Amino acid sequence: MGTAIDMGNVRRRYSADERRRMILEGAIDYFADFGFDVRTRELAEHLGISQSLIFRYFPNMAALVDSVYDVVFLNRWNSEWERALVDRAHPLRTRLLGFYRDYFRSIGRYEVIRISLYSALRGETISQRYMQLVRERLIHPIVIELRCELGLDSRADLAVTPLEEELVFGLHGSVIYAIIRKHVFGLAVTDDIDFMLELLIDNFLAGIGDTFRRALDGSGERA
Repeated sequence: MGTAIDMGNVRRRYSADERRRMILEGAIDYFADFGFDVRTRELAEHLGISQSLIFRYFPNMAALVDSVYDVVFLNRWNSEWERALVDRAHPLRTRLLGFYRDYFRSIGRYEVIRISLYSALRGETISQRYMQLVRERLIHPIVIELRCELGLDSRADLAVTPLEEELVFGLHGSVIYAIIRKHVFGLAVTDDIDFMLELLIDNFLAGIGDTFRRALDGSGERA
């Protein structure tokens, strides 16, 4: 839960960078608990500081929200994920498992998932920007790697179809929903995250073959 930050004797104790970081961390905690429907006055009161101190480092709420995006989302992004997912020196299962283990550890946190959901419901751009990043740099490359895995290399240059994207988002969503159950609904999630991810990925890969080919074609018999 968000709490007031200790800004006592702030001029004597902290550098400008430290003050800014403390305000930003306090705002992240507050947004995770209560969402973005807040005025700077309310945030300042909650943090136990003056509005003027917030405005010294963030000229408006939009600037503060942009900084939250950088800390909560961009700073957690690991470009190694993108490289490792397309490294065909390793089996696709190994790549997916390695990626999702690291991804879960990075984003499976209270403040990340709650800020993501709050911002989406409020129409804030931070969740939209992040999901576009996920779509372009994770989901679409996984689609291309699945085509290769299934012997569809000749079609690798075709644009990713909405149905292919939907299938891969199904796997991604199952991982995210475990985080939502824990940090939004307060439900218990297994402590053995690695094994859970292994089961989700194996289940996905076991049934993806014919289904994925139909998604790529955009046709075929419907159940």
